[in-house]
Amino acid sequence: MEKSTNNSTYQWIYEYYYDYVDPVTVDASKLRYNRYSIVIIFWITMIAFIGLFALILSSISRTGNIPR
Repeated sequence: MEKSTNNSTYQWIYEYYYDYVDPVTVDASKLRYNRYSIVIIFWITMIAFIGLFALILSSISRTGNIPR
């Protein structure tokens, strides 16, 4: 891309690259696990953690005797 003015010529050159490495192609049929299994496992553990957290908080709030 060249842009000419009345006194000089500018030349803009762009070079595109992908982090100096070509991306690796992966065949989905050769994977050991389903592609969504890691996401499902993540959400199940998050739900279990939140449920355990709610149980712990509710048990803490029930056991205390507050003097009046």
